[in-house]
Amino acid sequence: MKLEYANVVANDNREITAYTNNYRLSDNTDTLGQEFTFDLVSNPLDANMANLQLAMGGKVIFSNDVANNNRTSFNDSVISQELRQIFTGIIVDGKKSGINKYSYTAFDYAFYLNKSETSIQYNDIDGTTAIRQVCEKNGVPLGSVPIINTKIKKVYEGTPVSDVIKDILKQATEETGYKYRIEVRGSQLFIEDYKDLVLDVAITGIVGDYNYTESIQDMKNRVLIISSSEKNEQVLANVEDADSIKQFGVLQKVQKVEDKEKAKAMQVAKKYLDNLNKIKQTFSVRVLGDDSVRSGRILKFNQPIIGMEGQFLIKNCVHDYGVNHTMNLELIKQE
Repeated sequence: MKLEYANVVANDNREITAYTNNYRLSDNTDTLGQEFTFDLVSNPLDANMANLQLAMGGKVIFSNDVANNNRTSFNDSVISQELRQIFTGIIVDGKKSGINKYSYTAFDYAFYLNKSETSIQYNDIDGTTAIRQVCEKNGVPLGSVPIINTKIKKVYEGTPVSDVIKDILKQATEETGYKYRIEVRGSQLFIEDYKDLVLDVAITGIVGDYNYTESIQDMKNRVLIISSSEKNEQVLANVEDADSIKQFGVLQKVQKVEDKEKAKAMQVAKKYLDNLNKIKQTFSVRVLGDDSVRSGRILKFNQPIIGMEGQFLIKNCVHDYGVNHTMNLELIKQE
């Protein structure tokens, strides 16, 4: 493992691996950006360990040994023959404990999307163009964006850039039922359909700290699509699952669409029913770490003994890098 630090203003560039530890990298589907935390020792009583603390806004780069992925033994020695850069971001919080311990929190460059506000007006343009425009206006390098035909007609004033993008995608999801993932990789923003984020990784090793819950609180077994026109709130589509209603009672979702999209109403209704008409199965597990795994990905499991077979959406992902690389995952079963 390797941790580097750079402060351009102070001309302070150094590797800080030797006096740092407790590396943790985490992200969640409900938030935009990855969080990286670590501890640092800077002892004013030791001339060789004094004045090592870091500045707010400084850049950190964390790289992991490729051989440190999916290790099955705590005693295997890892020789750093190939390092892969895992995280790049800026220090946003620092805390001192006692005389020599410092704890730092860094975020990837999604931090600027969350904290920087913008003003922009859209006059009935497609979602893809709307996202490209807000990124270009605010100097956000865009790695990829899918084709989003939903028309956007809205004014945003003093709104965080990330919230503008999230609202555009929310409108698209409400119209089509398709869901999108936003994340920063390196210095670029990537927006992708969840169905394109299936990892070519199958978890077959030992699963630890296993927990399982199920719930029908988010279930919907009847979907009505209605016109968004205030003058004409007619039902454009109505789909339901009679067997589910018989078992659980009526759990109805009402979704509005623009009149110009009414031809797609039945397709949208079926999409929502497919997504929502299910018992939500959530698993929490601790497994050996793999750097390709992060929230928003679909991960395959082959653990029939504990009922974990098939594909699972990673809702929350926490990597711990220490003597061994492990992950704590919160997963939602995918049909």
